[in-house]
Parts: sequence; structure tokens; C-alpha cells
Amino acid sequence: MPPRGCVSNIAAAMEMSDPAVSHHLKQLKGSGLIVSRREGKEVYYKLADTETARLVHKVCEEMFQITCPLEQ
Repeated sequence: MPPRGCVSNIAAAMEMSDPAVSHHLKQLKGSGLIVSRREGKEVYYKLADTETARLVHKVCEEMFQITCPLEQ
């Protein structure tokens, strides 16, 4: 399973507010780049299993010179 996170964890990692992260996640979900799953009170997000999402992920890795492991 690819890495996933809830709003609070993502916000802490990105040094952003929860509402700002929620806004961006809503946009990404609306575009089909991420999917979500509810577990109790938490909603977890992960990269969508689409060619477009994988391409955007690859571009971001190369652009920011980072590596985010995607499990097969």
C-alpha cells in the first residue's frame, strides 16, 4: 500500500494549518489524483491508482529532487 496520511499528519509534515491542507486535499481529490478512506473519525488519503497520478508523482519527485517510495 502506498504511503498515506490524515490531515493532521500531513499538515504537521508540511508545516501548514489543517484547514489549508484540507482545502488542497479537496482539490486533489476532485481532480482524481488522490483517494480517501474513512477509518473511525480519521480520513486517510493516498495517491490514486491512475497513470495520471503516477505521472504527477514522478514529475514532483524530479522537480523537487525528492524520493517518496511507492509500494507496488
